[in-house]
Amino acid sequence: MRGKSASASVLALAGCLLHATPAEAAEAVHIEAATVFDGSAAFTSNLDGCESGTVENGSFRVQGSRNSGIFNGFKVFTCASGDEFVIRLQARFGEGGSTGTWAFTGGSYAGNGTLVGIPFAVGEGITDVYDGTLRP
Repeated sequence: MRGKSASASVLALAGCLLHATPAEAAEAVHIEAATVFDGSAAFTSNLDGCESGTVENGSFRVQGSRNSGIFNGFKVFTCASGDEFVIRLQARFGEGGSTGTWAFTGGSYAGNGTLVGIPFAVGEGITDVYDGTLRP
């Protein structure tokens, strides 16, 4: 009798697992910002409700020189709709561009990823490309 009850329990558990709703899948996030070193810059993204807007530096610290170093700080994004979100960015930069990591820290989004920065005019600006995962 005990064997039949254990088998029934296993079958019931297997049935529940087969009918369980899968966890929501993470979505890819992509943001491009034409970052200039003086003031705000325009950005575009694939974020629902925030496909474009402006981005400015929040509080930050740079170690090294303007041409080579490490950036640790926050980027404040203001969507065309008026909504805002904040990204924490840590990046190494030099004359050839930048690489780093980022994470959402404020606003209605959650996720993180990597950054690649491509200079568009040496000493004037950089195209920051944020790619990563948007979590539910």
